Amino acid sequence: MSASLRYRSLSCEGMDDSMAYRLLTSLIVPRPIAWVCTLEESGSVNLAPFSSFNYVAHSPPMLAININRNEDGSLKDTARNLQANGECVVQLCRQSDLAAVHASAAALPPGHSEVRELGKSLVPSQYVRVPRLEGAAVQMECKLDQVVDLGRGVNQLHILEVLAFHVDPALMDEQGKVDMEVYQPLARLAGPYYAVPGEILQP
Repeated sequence: MSASLRYRSLSCEGMDDSMAYRLLTSLIVPRPIAWVCTLEESGSVNLAPFSSFNYVAHSPPMLAININRNEDGSLKDTARNLQANGECVVQLCRQSDLAAVHASAAALPPGHSEVRELGKSLVPSQYVRVPRLEGAAVQMECKLDQVVDLGRGVNQLHILEVLAFHVDPALMDEQGKVDMEVYQPLARLAGPYYAVPGEILQP
């Protein structure tokens, strides 16, 4: 059998955006989740999860989060807040956060805080005005470095510089190494599905 017959080939030329999204989010898995706190103009704290996310540099430490625009072209709350005041806190999640992470993706009316709706508590940050989500496995205080428009303008890549890490001490040994067996980070699959590490392999 030829190589071409072993695969279902899908050209991206003319592909519907929703199909491209389904393929990317179903095939590129698992993905880490950035659980992002930003500050509304009203002072309310917005909380939302993003799985188009990863680290992109370590000197200084930098993260990148892709945030899609709304269907009408307007900015999502997180992007609007981040671009307005240049600060956020990125939390990393554990399995115990699953229900809250999923619920925080729901759209709320302007001025309504997901933190308050979920009954979560906040603690002050040290370097940014945006507070941190109490109880998260990891909290990273960040400032916005740049915003890059991607593709047809639907996607915006927000590049953040990490100013401080706050890590649950139960996750780290005395040398500062994270114990993956203890950490068990929550990751995103496709649709309503999530995952945590199963068997951890070494070469």
